[in-house]
Amino acid sequence: MPESKNTSQDQDQIKPERRNAWLDKHQSQQEGDIIYVLRTTQQHHVMLSMVADQKANIVLGAFLIFITVTQSLQENQSDYLVPLSILSAFFTLAAIFALLVISPRFRDPRPELGRPSNLLFFGSFSVLKQEEYIDALNDNLQNNEQARKLIMKDIYQIGAVLGKKYANLRLSYLSLGIGIVSSTIAFSLMQLNIY
Repeated sequence: MPESKNTSQDQDQIKPERRNAWLDKHQSQQEGDIIYVLRTTQQHHVMLSMVADQKANIVLGAFLIFITVTQSLQENQSDYLVPLSILSAFFTLAAIFALLVISPRFRDPRPELGRPSNLLFFGSFSVLKQEEYIDALNDNLQNNEQARKLIMKDIYQIGAVLGKKYANLRLSYLSLGIGIVSSTIAFSLMQLNIY
């Protein structure tokens, strides 16, 4: 009988250890899941930023081709001067908005506290010396919670820039669409007057 008491006491001691190990395992798995979601969101935002830049580059490339073709058409055929001028004006406006999409934006990297606003963005921390940057990262990466906050701050700032990029991209496409419709209407009216 004394052996059975010792066995039950050993099991009581083992059970909390197993429970703690199980909790530690699932807690670290949960923290890993949170970091995974944050990283995935961050990568998704970066990908959307690249897509916006590519679309803006397409508008700019089309604008340059359009200007080249338009100059030769205006010299040879003055009949289409009004529709081409309308399309040129709206296409120029679309190109300006496309330039706003791809032009880099930098804010004041040293806010009132003397620290960069985002330690994960080169435009923010590049004004620091190497040792200052390392010290700032060490101060802000003491545990997983601080690391998550850094990533969340980066995601927010990428998202804010992304919102502006897509607003400008929308205006660029809208200008291009209005220009195409307006020049088509002008061209149609000219054709009706000719015939």
